[in-house]
Amino acid sequence: MARGKNPKANAKANNKAALKPVTLSLPGQGLRTVMAGEAVQMMKQQRQAGQIPLAAAIAQQISQQVPALDEPWLLLFGLLHNNGNFPALAQEAERCLTQKPKFIPALISRAAALRMQQQHGEALTLIEKALKLEPGNAEILNHLGITLKEMGRIDEALKAFNRCAALAPDNVNVIWNRADMAGQLPAAEYERCCKLAENPKLPPNQRAMAFYAVAHSDEAAGNYDQQFDHIQRGAEIKRAIVKYDHAAEIAQINRVAGFYPQAFFATTERPGNERTQDSAQPIFICGLPRSGTTLTEQILSSHPLVIAGDELNDLPIETSKILRKKGIKKDFPDWAPDFSEDDFQAIADGYMKATKALQQGGFFTDKNLQNYKAVGLIRKAFPQAKIIICRRDPMDNLWGCYRQYFTDGMDFTYDLNELADIWLASDRLIRHWQDVISDLHILEYEQLTREPQQTIRGLLDYCGLEWDDACLNFHTNKRSVRTLSATQVRKPMTTARVAQWKRYEKQLSGLQEKLGLA
Repeated sequence: MARGKNPKANAKANNKAALKPVTLSLPGQGLRTVMAGEAVQMMKQQRQAGQIPLAAAIAQQISQQVPALDEPWLLLFGLLHNNGNFPALAQEAERCLTQKPKFIPALISRAAALRMQQQHGEALTLIEKALKLEPGNAEILNHLGITLKEMGRIDEALKAFNRCAALAPDNVNVIWNRADMAGQLPAAEYERCCKLAENPKLPPNQRAMAFYAVAHSDEAAGNYDQQFDHIQRGAEIKRAIVKYDHAAEIAQINRVAGFYPQAFFATTERPGNERTQDSAQPIFICGLPRSGTTLTEQILSSHPLVIAGDELNDLPIETSKILRKKGIKKDFPDWAPDFSEDDFQAIADGYMKATKALQQGGFFTDKNLQNYKAVGLIRKAFPQAKIIICRRDPMDNLWGCYRQYFTDGMDFTYDLNELADIWLASDRLIRHWQDVISDLHILEYEQLTREPQQTIRGLLDYCGLEWDDACLNFHTNKRSVRTLSATQVRKPMTTARVAQWKRYEKQLSGLQEKLGLA
């Protein structure tokens, strides 16, 4: 990440700052005073040893006492971003900016944190400030493109990515970020992307991204066999580097139903978080990736009483707090019987407090991609909450997953056999939820695209919302969308993606057979 216009002056300032003393409070060692440069080396050693909390604590102490040093800030920003702690990242970056108002990493880190919290307007202001400081900085232009894309300002986003690509033509992140907007690439650019994908000197993750980006161009050109080949090669590279225990994942999904029998829900004695004039009610959107969850949220958030929360992490965070408080070290879902009614109420109370910013309307959405596993937890914590489960033809759903490069998580999407296992296990679990919880709403993607007005009316009725034409015209919704469907939900409803998997029927025959659909 760029640190400033004058590298020599910046290095001189950092060398000078490294000679200042800092007093560290270390576990088991009490107070210890060392030179800042030595403290930075201790911080790095802890980071390399995997002692992340200690490394972060040292970084925070150095940055408080010697804010001129860059490296503690950079490590702190990176750790908070990787942990998904965006409120803390925004706070730390703001603290840095009070001391170093032109520090590009702080401007970009705070912008990224705000963007992840749906505060795109403020994020854009910070990125534009950074760009004024360094107009030729490709990294800043990339962040500008991402932010504009999520805000639905597609033409402006494409211009930003194009400017970035001109400055850094081999930047795979930029190539990927604009891939779904660029259409068919010019021949020279397509060839360059193919060479990047084939380059063994590139990090594997970069090569995988390049293959997926090239596949977007193949699809736009109608070269579907070549598209599938490039996706397959990218998926193989990605699967080889992700740390994912598929057997453990399937075992976890298969265990959930046993911990949430019908009798488990009969014990809920409290009325739970019904909507009042002073509070909003959450709408939980559940489903596998590419099953229509973003489209559903886009439709609902077009209603004047609904605010989109996107992929919130507050439910697992609040649940983790209860686990720590009770000293429970079991994995999900094994701890369910250990929770009391008061514990589920505490989760609900903490969740509502954490999501206060979203409660300006009557309802807000939460479409965390793990929600489908947590339907039992959701119903216990929120007896009155609306729970929508998005369903899609399994072949289309899984092809939609396989063809997509995911930046983080979704590690089961890079192998067709593993995708089939996930779908079969999740299907059993969803059918269980339907058996034991009476007031779920199942939303079929195909029906939604075929009969949008009737299906949307049923969705709104379930949520207790009156009809609003804006929900039918969801594509005009100006809200920011952070997911991979950001460009798709800006377009009117279409059946174009129904049965799209049949273009690749030959290549997907094994998947079809494993699902029992052949």
